Amino acid sequence: MNQVKKQRPIDTLFDVLLKHPYILVALFCLMLLPFGFSQAGHVTTEGIIIEAMIWCLAISAFIAFGKPSSNPKVNVYLIISSVLMIVLFSLMVSENENHSVMMFVPALIILAQLAVVLYNEKALTIERVVLLLIVLGIVVRYCYVLTFTCTEIQHDVGTFGGTSGHEPYIMYWYENGLTLPDFNVTTRWQFYHPPLHHILMALLLRILTTLGLSLDWAQEAIQILPMFYSALCMVVCFRIFKLVKLSGAGLVVSMILVCFFPTFIIWGGEYNNDMLAALFALSAIMWTLKWYRKPSFKTILPIALCIGFGMMAKLSAWMVAPAVALIFLLVFIKNIKKPLPFIGQFAAFGAVCIPLALWWGIRNLILFDVPITYVPDTMMTSMSVADVPALQRVFDFSLFQFAYPYEAFTIYHAPYNEYNPAMGLIKTSLFDEYNLPWKFGELATFLVVMTTVLAIVSLVYLFVMLFKKKRALGLGENVFFIVIVLTMLISYYLFCFNLPYVCSENIRFCIPLIPILAMSFGFLVNSVKKKLKKES
Repeated sequence: MNQVKKQRPIDTLFDVLLKHPYILVALFCLMLLPFGFSQAGHVTTEGIIIEAMIWCLAISAFIAFGKPSSNPKVNVYLIISSVLMIVLFSLMVSENENHSVMMFVPALIILAQLAVVLYNEKALTIERVVLLLIVLGIVVRYCYVLTFTCTEIQHDVGTFGGTSGHEPYIMYWYENGLTLPDFNVTTRWQFYHPPLHHILMALLLRILTTLGLSLDWAQEAIQILPMFYSALCMVVCFRIFKLVKLSGAGLVVSMILVCFFPTFIIWGGEYNNDMLAALFALSAIMWTLKWYRKPSFKTILPIALCIGFGMMAKLSAWMVAPAVALIFLLVFIKNIKKPLPFIGQFAAFGAVCIPLALWWGIRNLILFDVPITYVPDTMMTSMSVADVPALQRVFDFSLFQFAYPYEAFTIYHAPYNEYNPAMGLIKTSLFDEYNLPWKFGELATFLVVMTTVLAIVSLVYLFVMLFKKKRALGLGENVFFIVIVLTMLISYYLFCFNLPYVCSENIRFCIPLIPILAMSFGFLVNSVKKKLKKES
């Protein structure tokens, strides 16, 4: 009689986490929050010692009950080395002003050790590598959030005591609950935005202050929420890549780009609504792929919720809608002989999506005559590039633009104002709008050049896949992603020309481009790997 081999606890743990990655992300973010409440200045020596003790106990318990290795000597080595290294680095952290950077090291050590052990046990699958990358990505995001306060590396944030900006907008909902503004929202800077993100930030602020945290600390701590959105983006992208059957080395490369690309780290610490809108846009892409495979009310309603809530966070989430509509049309034409089930699904989609997406804009239009697509003009002539000819803005890629690797503002002593929207995308994807915090020297220029090459190669290959005999992507899926990319790029360029300012040229208006191009590059990696294997 054949005996069924008992699964090791570590394998069971990985299986559970891979089935429920959203829970993993939520719990991990919640566990990290008390270690500084999103600000390195709040990290005390006592807190670091507690962190070290928790890490040590966790590793010891994991090895004792998880049994990652069948060799007892390996487990003993893991315990001793982990304890020694974590204690050593914790002591270094306690003597170092930059706590956030040093806190990253123990996590990196532990995950690296775990990866080595699993590899030796022949249990390090691609999915487990991705899971370790996601965990490390969360730690990186938290270290970044710890490094900068809620008033540093921000956009239009204002001050908590002021009346204009994202912070006052959050404080409005904190102080007034769900009472809608009875004033024209265009009279206060940033109050025109749909309120979902700001309401959620205010809700967390209320919870933390109710639990006894001071308002100042709570205002720093709620940065964990956009960080949580950014962390969830990693999981959603992983699901998207699996749905399109990206696997092997290509999957790992694509996930490395998503987990550690600066945009997701920087915007995971921003106070504004871009990260939540990006999360919902990516989630809409994921659910559309699911619906494309199995059209039903169960799969179409999440698309409606994602687009609706995305636009309730920021109107720019609409940019996935044309591609979604195209998929709806393709499936409808394919099933034209049995249209009624699909007409019902589309009606349900509209009934859910449209009110969520537009209620705020329609309300402001009726009450205050504010256009639904209202975006304020900064009127800052010091950032204007309106005098640069259109053709130059689109086609000029002179080398001096690469020599200055940060987005160029003359008001910040740059030699010129950034005028090329494409260069603005590349530079802000790496460093946002700032140059002072990023002391990379010549490395910054290298990163800009490499990112430009990577973006061009990935974008071209996304189109090349359309014409390959053996498509890595199905034709419908390939066109779906191309339409998203084109919609975002066209919308972005129109925005940059309608509001010709340097600040208009920012990756935050089309963040989903990054994972789509990362996916394309992953397919290219697999294609090259396959060709090399054939030649050898």
